[in-house]
Amino acid sequence: MGWVIITGGSRGAGKQTALKFAREGHDVVITYCNNRSAADEVVNAIEGIGQNGIAVQMDVGKQQDIDCAFDLIETQIGQIDWLYNNAGILNELSEMRDQSWESWLRILSVDVIGQWHCSKRAVENMVRHGNGGAILYCASISSVMAFPMASDYAAAKHAVAGMAKAQALECAQQNIRINTLSPGFLKTDMYEENFGAATEMLTQTMIPAARIAEAEEIANMAYWILVEATYCYGSNIIADGGITAGPKHQANDA
Repeated sequence: MGWVIITGGSRGAGKQTALKFAREGHDVVITYCNNRSAADEVVNAIEGIGQNGIAVQMDVGKQQDIDCAFDLIETQIGQIDWLYNNAGILNELSEMRDQSWESWLRILSVDVIGQWHCSKRAVENMVRHGNGGAILYCASISSVMAFPMASDYAAAKHAVAGMAKAQALECAQQNIRINTLSPGFLKTDMYEENFGAATEMLTQTMIPAARIAEAEEIANMAYWILVEATYCYGSNIIADGGITAGPKHQANDA
């Protein structure tokens, strides 16, 4: 059925996407940065479903890590069918005047440049094998809007959306689809660490759906875009409970 690579697949939506692919009959490579035990748990769950699972250590912000990881992955699986660029970071929320040069370099290295290099390696593999494929970037609603205290994150995610569109134009003739998924707020460790205390405010005043997304919902979207959305090229699919459609009070007043 094919192999998918999911970066940052040891937790959150990445983990749920890995399990979704396995349940649909696909083999899965996940990458992780630090938590080997969490990655092993995901691999065990994939194998418990009956599919092959591999965990590979990789810091998406380091070119050498990416190249070593992809060399190892290609040796073990051969053809890459799908790549989900899921791994990403969010710097500590702060006003622009309090942000640092180093923090900007880190977020751009992980959320933009590293994701580009993963895609470069995957495209090279797909072209070499000649069977096409699909790549999905996980951006954020920050790819189409912005929040105060996170201008660096908005810059990175806007860059991802634009990068994916240009790459989609380049790769379409090789039957390689490249798209972006932009979730709103979803239940992950990153959400709890940065926005958990604001859940009531978000659901009552900002999100028309009046709830935070489950990680499984975003995993289902990622699977659909990668495997089933065969006429999507350069699309940015937004799954945000209605935030970018308009403020919640507009939905309440309708």
